[in-house]
Amino acid sequence: ETLVQEIQPSLRPCLNSSDDAPQAVATPKATDAMLGELDLRRQAAIVAGGIRDHAGEVTMRKNRDFDLNSTIFKTLKGVVPRKVIKRDLAKTAFWSDTAVSCIRHAYSQVERPLAIDKPLVEFMMTECNFSMEHADGSFLDHLTFCHDYCATHFRSHSPRVLLLHSILGVGTNYFPMEAKKMPMLSEMLSPEEMKHVSAFPSILRLLLTWGLLDELSEKLVSLHELKGIRFHRVIDNEFLELTTEEFWVHLNYQMVHLLDFAPTADWERNVSQTVFQVCLGLYDFLTRAGQLRATVADWERNVSQTVFQVCLGLYDFLTRAGQLRATVSLDLVRAAGIKPTIKRRMGVRAVQKYSQEIGHSLAYQLDWASDAHVM
Repeated sequence: ETLVQEIQPSLRPCLNSSDDAPQAVATPKATDAMLGELDLRRQAAIVAGGIRDHAGEVTMRKNRDFDLNSTIFKTLKGVVPRKVIKRDLAKTAFWSDTAVSCIRHAYSQVERPLAIDKPLVEFMMTECNFSMEHADGSFLDHLTFCHDYCATHFRSHSPRVLLLHSILGVGTNYFPMEAKKMPMLSEMLSPEEMKHVSAFPSILRLLLTWGLLDELSEKLVSLHELKGIRFHRVIDNEFLELTTEEFWVHLNYQMVHLLDFAPTADWERNVSQTVFQVCLGLYDFLTRAGQLRATVADWERNVSQTVFQVCLGLYDFLTRAGQLRATVSLDLVRAAGIKPTIKRRMGVRAVQKYSQEIGHSLAYQLDWASDAHVM
């Protein structure tokens, strides 16, 4: 059986990058076509309503032409962090003929989401700049996947939130839209949609720095007393808040988004990837909290990875505390190339530095019932 190279779609010709204010020019067909294209990995996730390790169906090979500076990670600083992220991303997928045929056929049977509002597409094309490449394909490919997965597997809530989740900033301080255009954006969205779009970059950074997720996990038995969360918007550091119900909905939006960062194959070897660690952590928390509302199926065959995460955390704690008394050999850690716990700390420091550079506060507050004794 032959292997088929999956060619990532090139950046859309209707988008022009600029070092100054975000600008973009739309071609006549830009608003009539889909914003992005879905590769086989993304098509398979939408078909299954979840992610899985495609080992045996695909071969990942090093992409020697990969340019980190053409991606959203171009602002990443430090020789080691840049080498680590480049090693994780500089790969090309070669799928087996059988996998190509099966995935494409199954995806062709999936009901297509409703067309995106033309005025909103025009706004994205003419008032914003989404010309950067994402971790896998173009920025627009990533946005299209998040939108389509939500429309298919989180139907009770608007997929437009995930179409626009990065418009007010990504984790590497790339801002597709200027803050002064927020009133224009708000006019095209419902108040609920705008609240989630505004909150998305902030909650994502709080997840990537792990403090919020760790605190929520520690207070799992008291979550019925949670009243809401307060935090700061990334683009202008303005104060925002979500009620408990809005927060649960929002964490499910974040869950769908994080699915797009799962490695295509060889999860045991790639479990150290920082965003994938957050994906595993959020899935585990929402499941234990009984708040996983979006459909995220086909996880059972990979549940050992979540157990592995817990194992790594305990190993790291005992090592740092000088209390690791048993002889422990973590072959999976060595196979990952660099300890996942080390990469996690590197990722946390990177996000903290990005927020410091733009005057964004990562401080947040979980509000609890006044008469609750939160453990």
